Amino acid sequence: MRRDGPSDLLTAVRRTRFPGKRAQVAKYILDNYMESAFLTAAEVARRVGVSEPTVIRFAMDLGYSGFTALQRALQDLIQQRLTTVQRLRLQPRSLGGEIPVVQSLWRDLRNLEETIEAVDPEAVMRVVDLLAAADRVIVVGLRMSAALADYTRFALKKSVPTVVAVTSGDGTFFEELLYATPRSVVLGLGFPRYTRTTVDYLEAAREHGLAVVAITDSQLSPLVAFADHVLLARSRALSYVDSFTAPIAVIGALATALSLKTGEPERLEKLERLWKKYRVFR
Repeated sequence: MRRDGPSDLLTAVRRTRFPGKRAQVAKYILDNYMESAFLTAAEVARRVGVSEPTVIRFAMDLGYSGFTALQRALQDLIQQRLTTVQRLRLQPRSLGGEIPVVQSLWRDLRNLEETIEAVDPEAVMRVVDLLAAADRVIVVGLRMSAALADYTRFALKKSVPTVVAVTSGDGTFFEELLYATPRSVVLGLGFPRYTRTTVDYLEAAREHGLAVVAITDSQLSPLVAFADHVLLARSRALSYVDSFTAPIAVIGALATALSLKTGEPERLEKLERLWKKYRVFR
């Protein structure tokens, strides 16, 4: 059975009794899991002194389709655990000798591909329906996710006029709760490394009876525990700069679907006239 995420990976390796030489692979992975996340099955086999099929069978013993799937789970694991400095130190190793700019772009493309594979159209439309019926949307995103929160506010503004963005952990969120009603929605954005305050804000929203939507990278994200609806967007990156290509794409798709549902042509036409009158665009 394939595992959905990395949180129990090392525990599973410790608890599983592997036959023969696969036990040697297990010991190597446990001792060197950060490095193993960037090695091919052949490289692991060479370092352990076993055959490549042995390494692949080891991954399948853990419930993965092959070593590549196990490798991705290891990368997810260390991304959640590493500090910014540790990520930066590991970056040359993760690039595999390729030009960093090119490798970074390929990684973003992979994040998009995995996001598309995991998308649940029905889940997206449930969120669209929720936002369309909302009288107020409070978007929460802190630290680097603050940029995503501002982007989300701007993207949703034409469909939900009373959308606000909370990008600070100074308690402003609780002031926004004062204006919330049972029809209000809190949309939280959080990616590794997850900020504790974002999780606290979503928990507070849940305690106040508000609907909560989380846009995050994994079902293992701490935001999930306090969300009624979850939209996943891969953000795998081992640089100190988070990869937000897929999250931005998901937010854009959500805003597009919402605008198509709400319509509001008269308001958009009025906005166009104002833009033209005051020469907002060249």
